[in-house]
Amino acid sequence: MNVEMVVIAAVIGALAGCLTGFGLKGGGYGLVADTTLGVAGGVAGGLAVWMSGIAPGGPRLAIIGAALVGAIVLIVLQRKYLHVETAAAR
Repeated sequence: MNVEMVVIAAVIGALAGCLTGFGLKGGGYGLVADTTLGVAGGVAGGLAVWMSGIAPGGPRLAIIGAALVGAIVLIVLQRKYLHVETAAAR
């Protein structure tokens, strides 16, 4: 996985993190953390697809799809298992 693919996966993850943060209200750490989780999930998803041999030469569509799914899955898991209770909700 070259630098270009990592950057593409990070950008797709950041966009997915922003959109997921807007779509799933409550339980998150905010827009910055959702974007950061999206980047981490996007890079991890893209890396997983590349390492599994599905996209060895770097077909962009496979990396983009995996980055999108990885980002959304990571944010949803964070919302489900690492729920943050705000002071206003108490």
